[in-house]
Amino acid sequence: MMSATIQKPNYGLAQSRALELLFNAGIGVPPVNPISIAEEILKIPVRFVTFKASESERISGFYDGEDDVIVVNRDEFPLRQTFTIAHELGHKVLHEEWARSSEYQVLLRNPLEQNRDFREKEADAFAANLLMPRFMMDEYYSDLSHSELSRLFAVSVPAIKARLSFLYGI
Repeated sequence: MMSATIQKPNYGLAQSRALELLFNAGIGVPPVNPISIAEEILKIPVRFVTFKASESERISGFYDGEDDVIVVNRDEFPLRQTFTIAHELGHKVLHEEWARSSEYQVLLRNPLEQNRDFREKEADAFAANLLMPRFMMDEYYSDLSHSELSRLFAVSVPAIKARLSFLYGI
């Protein structure tokens, strides 16, 4: 009997590719604009769309590998859109071949199933490292509140809290 192999996320690769992209784009201070990176650096259009009501609360966005475009839910909170775009850039940079394959499917938001696939974890790590890289967080985290950091980095307070917990254990 064969057992399925569970692939572990490569967080180091996600971090290094995000930092490489920041370096190549000449970005050293917050906020990082993932739309500019997508459209100006990687030449990938970002399209804001309205999903059907049945899908609107369950889809934040996706990377369309066939058309090489990032599609974002227009109805999402703007700071969530920022993370979504960075996450989908992670799929482009880390998983483009998979995103072009028949294996790829748009994942509906489901808290019970969230982040089980290694590629989703890698794309989240890529987004966190792109939008809130340690070298930028080191400059500000001890002097600013969560809401101030949220405004500075243009991400949600929950994203800031998760990043602070990961980087500094706070």
